[in-house]
Amino acid sequence: MFTDGFLALLYNEDDSRVWALVKCCNAAFWLVAVCYWTFKVLFEKPWGLVNIHREVVKNKRKLRQKQFDSMTAELNSNVDSTLSKKRETILAMSFTDLRNALQKEDYSASEALDAYRFKALQVQMEINCVTEFVVEAVQWASDLDAKYKGKSKPALFGIPFSVKENYYMKGYDCTVGLAKRSMQPMTSDNSFVAFLRSQGGVPFVRTNVPQALISFVCSNTVYGTTGNPFNKERTPGGSSGGEAALLAADGSAFGIGSDLAGSLRIPAAMCGIVTIKPTAARLRAEGAATGMPGRGRLGLGYGFFTKTVDEQIFLLETTLTPDYFDRSLGMAPLPLMKKEIESKSKLRIGYFTDDGFLPATPGCARVVTETVRKLEDAGHVLIPFNVPQPEAALKLLLKCLFPDGGQFLRDSYAHEDVDQHLKQFVTMLKVPNVIRKMMSYLLLPLCRQMGIMSGAYVSDLNDLRLTQEAVDAYIFEFGAQWKELELDALVCPAFAIPPVPHHYPSQLGACAFSTGLFNLLDYPAGVVPVGHVTDEDDAALQSFPEGFNGTNLLYALIKKAAAKSRGLPLAVQIVTLPFREELCLRLMKEVETLTK
Repeated sequence: MFTDGFLALLYNEDDSRVWALVKCCNAAFWLVAVCYWTFKVLFEKPWGLVNIHREVVKNKRKLRQKQFDSMTAELNSNVDSTLSKKRETILAMSFTDLRNALQKEDYSASEALDAYRFKALQVQMEINCVTEFVVEAVQWASDLDAKYKGKSKPALFGIPFSVKENYYMKGYDCTVGLAKRSMQPMTSDNSFVAFLRSQGGVPFVRTNVPQALISFVCSNTVYGTTGNPFNKERTPGGSSGGEAALLAADGSAFGIGSDLAGSLRIPAAMCGIVTIKPTAARLRAEGAATGMPGRGRLGLGYGFFTKTVDEQIFLLETTLTPDYFDRSLGMAPLPLMKKEIESKSKLRIGYFTDDGFLPATPGCARVVTETVRKLEDAGHVLIPFNVPQPEAALKLLLKCLFPDGGQFLRDSYAHEDVDQHLKQFVTMLKVPNVIRKMMSYLLLPLCRQMGIMSGAYVSDLNDLRLTQEAVDAYIFEFGAQWKELELDALVCPAFAIPPVPHHYPSQLGACAFSTGLFNLLDYPAGVVPVGHVTDEDDAALQSFPEGFNGTNLLYALIKKAAAKSRGLPLAVQIVTLPFREELCLRLMKEVETLTK
């Protein structure tokens, strides 16, 4: 219509050739319009793939609730005082005490599983951290009891453990919170899960993750939002948020997760538990959704969640064996050297509370400062450390995380109902590069961090090659500064902020530089809980960051997000050079002892 009028003003209607062109243009316009709206109607709302996915989610939720109801009836039937007391006793045990009791047959694998299924179901009702229970676990525990009755037992005999939902398990979905991946059970087991089972462990429950994994809010449209056990209105972190929350609430003996930019360490810090992200080649796992397949040079770490560092040491010592090296190709065949962990030599330790890109909030900075003081009192040498070129490192981190400009994630979210807490993140993924470049220039005066992040993207294949070259150069530069200071280790904030309400992580991606830096470097990095947010920390947040008098959109957002955090967990991060996990664990254990 409007093409008729517009072209008619330019040409005489009597010119048949021109008028034919007008008609062709008009027809082409309406053909494109009809195709566009047909696509919108068929593939978005209310029919098409989105509607199909909604039906899938609806059915998935019904099946999940049916399982929970069935388990509730099963675990609450025929309960007497003897069974209740037995459950209480088992759940009150530390990991080590439980293992010893199972080895000595004070309790059976079936009794341990019963206690933890009961507890995990209670925790699920409170904070929604479980995606589903592993139905075969009851038979597996029974088989273990029959097989090893009166005999020498494997290292993890009968110990119930939880599994992050992105790990493949035969017969179970690996949705990563996406409807399009639901009702598609895996046909094989992850190598890590299979190995832990071979050692007598019983994987009994699978736990929640963010939709498509790349976030530190643990929420998706399939399974819902997981709350922090210290405050269910706050995030437990991500992407291994369900794992950390369940363990922190005593619903599992230990858990397993993965870490691409902090997905082990962020939840551990926010839930007050222990973890370590090893060097990528030190511990691998075959058969898992990684969140970003084909990523750039980021070290992807697999590891454990535990209550103590000693438990980490035991589980890593159990895992890093020839048996596991044969199961997961590409691993460095390095067993854990306990002698290095037990060394008492004094160390040269670097430290910082501000990485040069984003300063840590008062509580997160305070616990680092206090830890540094205690390490100095213990006789170690502490040296201030400045992260070299932090803004350049942040750009490299983002380019490696999204080497395709975010296309894989856009495809992941396509035709899905996006989780309410991730909509802002997904919207930013859809912004064209040319707009991002303009936004970068506009944001730089208002918020340097946001401006830098907006302009950090891979523009073409040549830029991708240059990015990989720059990563190699940055790793060399960081290592050179480390060696110049003759450091053994580094102590720094585990994360820039404490747990925040669920709607903030989508806006606070800049905080992940605290952890993502060490994936970029592929350095081992562990997290140890060392305290909680105090009233003084909350008060100091009003002048955050110290000495800053200008306007910064990100600082203003952090102040709102981190307000009223009293009592929430705080942690420090311990970092060492690649393949020096033993030294990292040694210092983690010392920090744990000094700060108890």
